Amino acid sequence: MPAALVPFIVVHVTAVLAKLSIFVMIPRLKTIEHVRSFLKKYRPFERGADWVLWITGLGLLYFASWKMLRQTWMIASIALYLLVFFFIRFALTRELQKIAGSKKLLAKDEFKRLRTNNWCVATLAVAFLGIIAYLMITKP
Repeated sequence: MPAALVPFIVVHVTAVLAKLSIFVMIPRLKTIEHVRSFLKKYRPFERGADWVLWITGLGLLYFASWKMLRQTWMIASIALYLLVFFFIRFALTRELQKIAGSKKLLAKDEFKRLRTNNWCVATLAVAFLGIIAYLMITKP
């Protein structure tokens, strides 16, 4: 294993955990103003985390052997990994943006849907990341 791979893995995993912190933050949002304030702070953070993930992900692919990248378990892991972030982007971030743009005072139904989406996506993310860990350990 190349020595450069370990720092890439550490930075990559740290960026993944930072990106997944949205699951902890959403239940704390109580008002539309909280959502607006959160999005104002979260957008630059998310963009930075996305850049770090893409750069370190490409670095990991560069340092991995071509033979490893052609294995089914690796392709499945990458696909599941991308799905997790796709669901975060389209189920959570989009819902947050709808709430932030709402003209309602309370947006009770929207918050309920946001919390439901948060639990569903978080559960799916944990399941997918568990499958990815299993695939990486067993390399079937």
